[in-house]
Formats: sequence, structure tokens, C-alpha cells
Amino acid sequence: MNRFLIVFILVVNCNTFDTKDNQINENVIRDELTTKAFESAFPEKPLQLVRPDVHHKRLVIVEENVKLLHRLVGPVATVAVVGKFHSGKSFLMNQLMGKSSGFGIGPDTRPKTMGIWMWGKPTQYTLDSGLKVWIIFLDTEGFAANNVSENYDAKIFAVSTLLSSHLLYNSVKIIDQSDIDYLEL
Repeated sequence: MNRFLIVFILVVNCNTFDTKDNQINENVIRDELTTKAFESAFPEKPLQLVRPDVHHKRLVIVEENVKLLHRLVGPVATVAVVGKFHSGKSFLMNQLMGKSSGFGIGPDTRPKTMGIWMWGKPTQYTLDSGLKVWIIFLDTEGFAANNVSENYDAKIFAVSTLLSSHLLYNSVKIIDQSDIDYLEL
């Protein structure tokens, strides 16, 4: 039986919200879409938010998928996962969403995830205070992949950090100094 350790650090970004100061009227949080319209507007599949250019040097926004997020009414929390390639980021996100399949997982050495992907259908979660929050799950391209520069990895990390309310660093081993040094790019 293969066993591996998934280690992650939860980093709380300044994009999170304080529920005491942000008591929003229940009518504002209510999504204006009907259930049927919601289902068709937000597909139950991964959608690419940011993709690499043809040379894998720059990041390009996928406008069509970003526009879907404008339909959400109320607070949004974003959970993103970063880490080295083939460290189980997509698997971890599928587990957090309770899905047996979702974000692509591949057995070969070529990475499946390019750029930054979101799960198409947001999850609504009710906090203990009663505040309803939309949760968006983001899966990212792994660091240190073949034919990808450290500069490109730094861009993926920076954009993921800026987009997220909560950032998970995923590793298949104990986090050591080289992992921390790599993040200091």
C-alpha cells in the first residue's frame, strides 16, 4: 500500500472578511438566479481562469470564465492550492469538495493543470453567524515542472495568493528550507 504525507499550510490572506463588521442583509445574499438557471450558469466541471501563453512565459486571463463570478451575490471566499508539480494538489481539491473526480488527475509525468482553474459551480456555506458565503475552489499549475521558469512559477504563486482568501501549500513530504526558499522568489 502506497502511503504519502500531504502537508499543507493554511495562510489567511487579507481578502477574508470579518463577519462582525459585514452583517449583510439576507436579501442581498440571496442569489437572484433560479435553481435551474444557477445549474446551467455554473457548470459542474473545472473552468480555466488563467492560462499560460503559447511560450509558457506569461499568464492570460480567460475572460469568459471570469464573467461567471460576477453572477455571485454576497461574500465570496476563495480556497487555492499551490505546490510542486505532481504533489497531489488536484487530488486535495477534489477531496475538499467531496468529489471522486473533478479536477484532472493524471498518472503520466506531464502535468494536467496548466495555469489556474476554478471549480465551475461555487459552493454556498453558512457560517455559525448565519452569514452565507460562496466558496470558490482554485487548482493551480505545479511549481518546478519541466520547461517552466522560476519566474513563471512566481507569477502563478502571486496570482493565486492575490485571488485567494485561504491559500494551501501542498507537499508530498515534510516542508524543508528548499521549499521555503522557492516560495521566496
